[in-house]
Amino acid sequence: MKKFARHLALAALALAAPLAVTAASAAGYPAKPVTFVVPWPAGGSTDITGRMTASYMSNHLGQAIAVVNRVGGVGTIATRSVLDAPKDGYTVLVTTVGNHVLQPAVRDVGFLPRDFIPIGQISARTMLVVSGKQQPYSDAKSLVAYAKANPGKATFASPSKVLPWRAVMKFAKAAGIKLKHIPAKGDAKSLPMVLGGHVGMASLGDVSAGVSHIKAGTMNAIGVFSAERHHALPDTPTMKELGFDMVLVPWTGLAVAKGTPPEIIKKLSEALKKTTEDKAFLKFAKNSGTSVNYLDGPAFGKIWDRDWNTYHGK
Repeated sequence: MKKFARHLALAALALAAPLAVTAASAAGYPAKPVTFVVPWPAGGSTDITGRMTASYMSNHLGQAIAVVNRVGGVGTIATRSVLDAPKDGYTVLVTTVGNHVLQPAVRDVGFLPRDFIPIGQISARTMLVVSGKQQPYSDAKSLVAYAKANPGKATFASPSKVLPWRAVMKFAKAAGIKLKHIPAKGDAKSLPMVLGGHVGMASLGDVSAGVSHIKAGTMNAIGVFSAERHHALPDTPTMKELGFDMVLVPWTGLAVAKGTPPEIIKKLSEALKKTTEDKAFLKFAKNSGTSVNYLDGPAFGKIWDRDWNTYHGK
């Protein structure tokens, strides 16, 4: 009987040990550098936001934050990699509506939005359409005129089946024109295609990716899909101003895999909130053309649910 009791006690200790380690790890978090995983290429709008946030958030978290780009599968490879990583808070997803909601809403990608825990929204971004200087159109009016005279000859680059693609296709339908889509893996890949004259336009996930080119005079701004003009490009009209009643808002935020300890989620959430209140961070964001629109975890999760209801099965 004593031997049986001893076995039961040892079994209980064995079961409790992983929990004790998890609790101890959570209490000492972060004890080593954290990794932000970005689903899109370096140099694009999500990458800019992720690296900017990592740089300043490391001060508030008390640890270095490395940024890794895992490109492929329209953002789903990186997203799944975070689910497959240990749920210890050291692998954080820099997520967007495209990889997080739109992809699982339209096809089976092996995950759903709520397989993750929202840490918080960093920005609600402003999508921008730009054209190359060598093109026979420089604004929406001349673009529509050219496209109607040359059906299917006007081209644009963007990732496939994500919000920037959807936005331009919706614009084309409203304008009664046909545009040819050329797939590109993120803003960082679309921009060189425009600069080199390989495509006429690019639909960018955020103003921050194109503002420097527009200010340098190497590209034209066709329009933005936000409700109001963007502060970094005050002369660029909204699609609504141009007569197309459409407001489409992509977002970027942080998330971790479900199963991450609550203590770690709290620390990440507090560090992100402090980052978005940091004056140096806000100044850097403004100069880069990034609009900071912080939402805490629960509010960010409601945005996921809203967008899931918008895109699922459509």
